[in-house]
Amino acid sequence: MEKQNSPTRSVERALNILECFLHKKEMILLEIAERTGLSSSTVLRILCALQEHDFIVKNPQTKKYHLGSKIGWLADMIPSESYDGLKKISYPFMTALNEKWNEDIHLFVPDGNSKLCIESVDSTRELRQVVKVGSRHDVLRGAAGKVILSYMEPEDRKKVLNGLEFDEEIFEGVREMGYALSMGEREEGLCGLAAPIIDKNGKLAATISMSGATARFENQLEEKEAEIIRVGKDISARWQSR
Repeated sequence: MEKQNSPTRSVERALNILECFLHKKEMILLEIAERTGLSSSTVLRILCALQEHDFIVKNPQTKKYHLGSKIGWLADMIPSESYDGLKKISYPFMTALNEKWNEDIHLFVPDGNSKLCIESVDSTRELRQVVKVGSRHDVLRGAAGKVILSYMEPEDRKKVLNGLEFDEEIFEGVREMGYALSMGEREEGLCGLAAPIIDKNGKLAATISMSGATARFENQLEEKEAEIIRVGKDISARWQSR
């Protein structure tokens, strides 16, 4: 049996602390301790070690911790070649959507407990949602996150939700309707639609999303819903037949 202070146990605790920031950008010490179930003294010791290596930064004014620059550098080292085929198939559909509606079009893939943006076609409008290629976002907010959650195995979804209560009918509805909708979940005044891209094994490969001002979407919602569903199905068909 491993001792509580074994090197492996310490690494696991450090990873658990880092994973807390998948759900919230900044937290005080007590909140991190509550989320991990560790004592404040243990969390503080690990945070100090992570700070020394630039994995964690503490804001001296707010006393809150957030991810450091080393995390971003490591993320940049992840090979993108594994997504090249999916991006190549999806990009023409994304540009067509953007040209028709002049809204932000993003392509996300599941990435652990997060969603990773692997492609983007930006709107020229002033009110828009800026999502950089290579950026990671939690799956608890936004239409693309709902799609990813909906296609997770129930046990995996339960772990990601981490005690948060979500009606399972929401996820069933996303799978049945073929799309997800979010209104102001990520940013007030912005709306998003997303559809799944399914591989030949029936698993979620990615999700394509369209986002923009809520006022515009409310006037064109049915058309945009039909469009994102169609595009999701078209990309899925191309991806499955490659």
